[in-house]
Amino acid sequence: MVIYAGHLSKKSQQKEKMAISSDPLLSSPILEPVYNRVEDLKAFDDTKTGVKGLVDSGILKVPKIFIRPPNELDYKSDSNLSQFQIPIIDLKGIEGGKKMRQEIVDGILSASEKSGFFLVVNHGLPTSVMEEMIQGVFRFNEQNDEVKKELYSRDRKKRVRFFSNFDLYTSKAANWRDTLYISMLTPDPLDPDELPIVCRPTTIAYANHVTKLGDTLFELLSEGLGLEANFLKQEKCTESCNIAFHYYPVCPEPELTIGTARHRDVGFLTILLQDSIGGLQVLHQDQWVDVSPIAGSLVVNIGDLLRIISNDKLKSVEHRVLANRTGPRVSVACFLGQRLDSTKPCGPIKDLISDETPRIYRDILMKEYVDHFYSQGLDGKSGLVDSGILKVPKIFIRPSNELDRKSDSDLTHFQILIIDLQGIKDDKGMQQEIVKEILSASEKWGFFLVMNHGVPSSVMEGMIKAVAKFHNLNNEVKKEWYSRDTKVRVRFYSNFDLYTSKAASWRDTLTFLMSTPEPINPEEMPTICRDTSIEYTKHVTDLGDALLELLSAGLGLEANFLKQMECAEACSLICNYYPACPEPELTIGAARHTDPIVLSILLQDNIGGHQVLHQGQWADIHPIPGALVVNIGDLLQIVSNDKLKSVEHRALSNHIGPRASVACFLSFHFDVATRPCGPIKDLISDENPPV
Repeated sequence: MVIYAGHLSKKSQQKEKMAISSDPLLSSPILEPVYNRVEDLKAFDDTKTGVKGLVDSGILKVPKIFIRPPNELDYKSDSNLSQFQIPIIDLKGIEGGKKMRQEIVDGILSASEKSGFFLVVNHGLPTSVMEEMIQGVFRFNEQNDEVKKELYSRDRKKRVRFFSNFDLYTSKAANWRDTLYISMLTPDPLDPDELPIVCRPTTIAYANHVTKLGDTLFELLSEGLGLEANFLKQEKCTESCNIAFHYYPVCPEPELTIGTARHRDVGFLTILLQDSIGGLQVLHQDQWVDVSPIAGSLVVNIGDLLRIISNDKLKSVEHRVLANRTGPRVSVACFLGQRLDSTKPCGPIKDLISDETPRIYRDILMKEYVDHFYSQGLDGKSGLVDSGILKVPKIFIRPSNELDRKSDSDLTHFQILIIDLQGIKDDKGMQQEIVKEILSASEKWGFFLVMNHGVPSSVMEGMIKAVAKFHNLNNEVKKEWYSRDTKVRVRFYSNFDLYTSKAASWRDTLTFLMSTPEPINPEEMPTICRDTSIEYTKHVTDLGDALLELLSAGLGLEANFLKQMECAEACSLICNYYPACPEPELTIGAARHTDPIVLSILLQDNIGGHQVLHQGQWADIHPIPGALVVNIGDLLQIVSNDKLKSVEHRALSNHIGPRASVACFLSFHFDVATRPCGPIKDLISDENPPV
């Protein structure tokens, strides 16, 4: 098999064997050369012209050394992750005031904790410098091969080198990419005369700007971690600066290979400039998501070593680059970190270690870590070095009989009823059908989903984001709301039954007593989620009133009966946050329970994990975009004389996440003890005595 014209090693050409063609149109045998991967790798390497040299030679097929297994080549990003978008952080006005700066810090911290990636705009790099840097990469790669060969090297000690695939001889398959690699700071600055003339001034200007941005980002990350602004810089996180100029030639068969294999970055922080072609993808919830180019933006991602020193608070995640028929594509990755020969070990920062957040990683030297990375190549593991397996604390571990996580596949006939409320006020016939459906679901299962319910999608999405924003605040900020006093109208806590339950649940909660029936003073609410929570409450209480009318009608009562009973006089928002769990098989997000209220309306994100007990088996309530989950509470079961059912449900813990949900509890006034709660008289008869 010829790799490409004129470049197959002589030994490979000589080692031929006879093979009979299976093509019946050919009457004579043909010669097939024996494939020798090592020799073909060396033949490719010896050209010193990289992948671009292959393309320039006119190849029509991808050489075998580049072909990857099919399981590595799923090119599609997941359309189901429509709610996920790489956060875009606007750095404009960062020095304009404490409030704006804090919002930026919160945004960067949230992105770094959840996805490990974010985009920055208004970052201080002139557009002209970025555009010229992209053009500089083109100029270098498109110059005469003989000029580039002078810089071709696999010697990592050289500060300026051109190569194709640093892991060429160790990876399972080569990447469709060439690289110019420049060590700008080690921490000694590079002699400008060592830089290629064709991109020298541009590279120097770009490096000056991007390292300043790096300093700023490390300040913001330091503040987000609750440290002094200059902490990470003092830890020498920007002591070295290496820039990788990647060039991805047009590929004739992109479905067979990849531009850059899945990997995590070895350093502390990466700042990426990419052109308009696209192809960068990040792994989120085990699915590939596109990082589409946005003009004027830079892509920032957390590296392994920053993950280590943050004690796993910041996430370094896998990403890759697709090969493409269009192009060539160009990107410039600036890697910031400690100097390679640093004697200062990298390990979790002491201020980030506590009894609640014990050390996860052992200390490791920069050189030790980088050497490991190079020995593994992009096909290896990230090299995160655990000091021991992260364990779920004992207070969360539940008995095994409570941890059957499977929903019953035999319940194929069971499906949570989805009720469409559209047109409910305009068509009496339709209204009667909806009443029957709601009554049936409430009698049989105690749960149903509603669509076209009047709560705008934008408000629901905003509410989920608001919950995440609050829980991603600095711990010191959240502590201001921490309380176990049930009379406090805004409180943050973990496990209301912490001291009475057999085991704690893997969940944190922010609770708002929105009406008791007196409305809450908005000034009591956290500013980061105040407006969203108020708006969501207005919509969801309107929906609650409508549902109580339908349930009244279903029970044969006047439409306003349950409302006149003050069933929705009190409204609470229970904003639950379920962090990713290292050992979800040992604990649970919310233990099995029924709701001690009248009616619950639940908004959940797209993670899943909510289950209802039906016929003695757990059944999943899968998230459906735009839907809200409604369930009957204990008090409504009582006043309906057991006609409507309040059933047990739970939330699983999960490796992925965090998961967020918002439960709106509608109920009687909180001093209901002064008024008995019992079966409605109209629902009692000789045939239906009080239960």
